[in-house]
Amino acid sequence: MRMWILALEDLSNLNAVMECKPDAVCIGLAPLAARSHACVQIEELPEMVKRFHQHDIQLLINAQGMIEQSQLANVRNLFHQAIDTGVDGFYIADDGYIHLADEYGKQIGRDLRQLLIIQPETLLCSGQDANFYLEQGLQAASLSHELTLDEIVACAQDCSNAKNLEVLISGHYSWMESRRPLIENYLRYIKRQDAFEQNKVYTIQEQMRDARLLTWQDDQGTHIMSDLPIQAGSDLCAIADSGIERFRIDAFLKTNEWGIEMLQTYRKILEHSPNENSIESNLKQEETLIRKEKTNVRH
Repeated sequence: MRMWILALEDLSNLNAVMECKPDAVCIGLAPLAARSHACVQIEELPEMVKRFHQHDIQLLINAQGMIEQSQLANVRNLFHQAIDTGVDGFYIADDGYIHLADEYGKQIGRDLRQLLIIQPETLLCSGQDANFYLEQGLQAASLSHELTLDEIVACAQDCSNAKNLEVLISGHYSWMESRRPLIENYLRYIKRQDAFEQNKVYTIQEQMRDARLLTWQDDQGTHIMSDLPIQAGSDLCAIADSGIERFRIDAFLKTNEWGIEMLQTYRKILEHSPNENSIESNLKQEETLIRKEKTNVRH
């Protein structure tokens, strides 16, 4: 069964999000999340779960921050509390959550691995990689965002349960992550430390590339994102034909309104896939939305 997932940019305009009826939304849980502006505190989570469930929308949690030993007790406690609120899943990058799920699952008599969606950014690059996690009972495995169409299809063919693969079809993806304060260090090196501001979005350009990449530094380190969102376009039909059923649109560094428009456009692409004229019309709409990139990037 096809699943449309919208990762929110922030917590504004939620009524419009609910009217759009994604199958699931993704928000962050502070301080477990990474690269999310749509974060809530644990005290706010029960009401958020109730609100989305009333509209038959699943609530997934960005818990992609890495687990440091010094924070393990706090992470464990927040993870347990979040499970108790009835959330529908957790995006994780740290395998330690599998152990935490097993640990708490024994206490409450539930298989909690079904709540985990592995998203290790660039590291999940084959059907065998996905099988490793899916065979351990995880809900889904999110493929690396840099894969080509042919590579995505090959992953699906080599995966024993392709319907539980997930693909980012629209949105910025992580180009590089580092635990080091790279921006702050660079500005200090060129004696411009006064120009540094935590969480401020800067752009950088490599010597050999024209692209200007979005970057910022926070408590988790330095993040560098792609210059433009992924634009799956007509490739979406081939991805769906390969057996993949989970499609994620990420409004991060864009707007929720942009994410809603992209969701509506991609739905139309698959709904009208036998009709080439309809596909072409929807692709033009997608291209128009992509061209709004520079005006919608959050600074």
